Amino acid sequence: MAKRNTRELILETSLALFNDLGEQNVTTNLIADEADISPGNLYYHFRSKNDITIELFKRFIVQLEPILDVSDDSNLDAEDLWFQLHLSFELKGKYRFLYRNLTDLSQKVPALDRALKGLFNRERRAASFQLAALEKRGSLKIDRGQRELLLNNLMLALIYWIPYAEILDEQGLEDGNIQVRAIAGVLQMVIPYLASAERREFEHLVKTYLAHLN
Repeated sequence: MAKRNTRELILETSLALFNDLGEQNVTTNLIADEADISPGNLYYHFRSKNDITIELFKRFIVQLEPILDVSDDSNLDAEDLWFQLHLSFELKGKYRFLYRNLTDLSQKVPALDRALKGLFNRERRAASFQLAALEKRGSLKIDRGQRELLLNNLMLALIYWIPYAEILDEQGLEDGNIQVRAIAGVLQMVIPYLASAERREFEHLVKTYLAHLN
């Protein structure tokens, strides 16, 4: 039990430090100091900082997997789309260090590079199925070219909203304000292609969501 608790302590401490300072600015010695354990104790559980990073990524994927579990025969509506976005953005905020500096992190940890590419492909496929579900319901009217451009824009928002917010020195990642604006932005991208009834529903969702900003 003690070993498992120490391992959890290392992971929790690392996640907090990676999120606050950036993974590249955190050393194993700093993690050990913050966790109040010896460096030797840390290395007993993890051979390197990269191993810690990979383990945290695995935990992120396990939690994200159910959110991306969208099939090509799904029957999603506006509320379903909003709820999935909310869960996804909330989880990404919790593991935001993964998105802060994607290029450097993926180059430094080859296994993570492959995993991230697989994740983004899965997320794009899920987004495509979500749009297809709206089309099947007659809620979305879009041609093939527009659909591809919309998917690209959605993926940019889903992947890069955290670094964009940090470049602007936004302070709302902890309290969720940035997530709210990001989700509203994603919904707004879809609105121009919706039928009138669904457009009103999405517009109401966006306004309601933004009204809850602190």
